[in-house]
Amino acid sequence: MRILMLLGMVLADQAWAAQVYKCREPDGRIAYSQQACPLGSQRIEMNAQPFSVVEQDERDRAATQRYRRDLADWLGKREKAQQKAEAAAERERREARKKWLAERERCRRLGDKQRALSEQMRQAASRKAADRVQMRLARVEDQMQDRACHLYKED
Repeated sequence: MRILMLLGMVLADQAWAAQVYKCREPDGRIAYSQQACPLGSQRIEMNAQPFSVVEQDERDRAATQRYRRDLADWLGKREKAQQKAEAAAERERREARKKWLAERERCRRLGDKQRALSEQMRQAASRKAADRVQMRLARVEDQMQDRACHLYKED
């Protein structure tokens, strides 16, 4: 009697373990069957969820580890990109400062030249010499205006 029960359970287990096929038919529909896909249709792999809780835990753990690794990679790349951007911004600030200092120096030299020409104009012996100095002074003042030297004056 026990042997018959055991045999019945084994046969019942075999009946439950029937294979299911998932097929895409030529017209695009998806069909499920216990028999292999007919000619002209394409077999589609089914994502079977494991029945074992242990297998599910292992799969979840692996997915979590993959997610954490991907997240760490992404954070590392983002941090490198931020450092690169900060370095580029720092280079731009240094270049802008360097240009500003060079322009301020040009304006300082133009200011010195303006003062020297103003002094020469006061000391000019003839009207003709004063006119020449005044023309040079006007050019220096135009250059100062073009360079916006009023922005570089020190208070």
